Amino acid sequence: MRHLHLIALTAPLALAACGAPSASITPFIASVGIDGDLGVGDGAGTSVASSFNDLGLDDNEAVVGGLVRLNFAGAELSISGYGVDFEGTGTATGNFEYQGSVISAGTNVASDIQLDTARALFTWDIIPLDGLDLGLGFGATLLDLDFRLQEIGGAGTLIESEELIPVPLLAARAAWTWGPVALRADAGGIVVEYDESEASIFDIGISASVDLFGVGDLVVGYKTMKIDAEYTDDDAQIDTDLDLSGYYMGARFSF
Repeated sequence: MRHLHLIALTAPLALAACGAPSASITPFIASVGIDGDLGVGDGAGTSVASSFNDLGLDDNEAVVGGLVRLNFAGAELSISGYGVDFEGTGTATGNFEYQGSVISAGTNVASDIQLDTARALFTWDIIPLDGLDLGLGFGATLLDLDFRLQEIGGAGTLIESEELIPVPLLAARAAWTWGPVALRADAGGIVVEYDESEASIFDIGISASVDLFGVGDLVVGYKTMKIDAEYTDDDAQIDTDLDLSGYYMGARFSF
């Protein structure tokens, strides 16, 4: 899976934690839905975006991901990632123009959007209280965004693009433990400009876990990610507003 390769790109950060006194790994499954819109223009003007719902991408998808946390000397390094692929058929409500190819508004299309994301966060404890854990820090998210639109019938016009977007993050975490139950919230976000492009990302997750007879922990949670990216691909202007959200469940194993 491509998202596993993205996680590998962030793995060198873990070298800073070679002497980590504790670590955990959490494989999880999730049901993720997409909202937002996509616009593609030839650079001559602003395109009219089509919503993902109109493009037929309105079903939740099952995804598999993973999370690794390393804790050492009052700090935490977390590395996570997953990939999701949305497919469907719908109707373009705005013109899509790319490298001379045009899919006009009102055209039925087969749509496919793939997003792989890997995130690394490094945070430090700021309030060392018993049972309460608060931290601030920084990190980065790496987004691999591919989309493919093909006209149904007619000339079968195909428009597709792939972009790799690195986004630095400011991060915060909060956790509270009460007996076998632990509650946690993680947040990261920033707005950044690079190479005449702009991207913003806000990534928030909340979870609850309970000890499973000393074997591990059952983890359930909710995650939402908002991505707003404007970039050029071969002189085409691409503007996408992605909202991904869904519930997940996993098992955490500590050592």
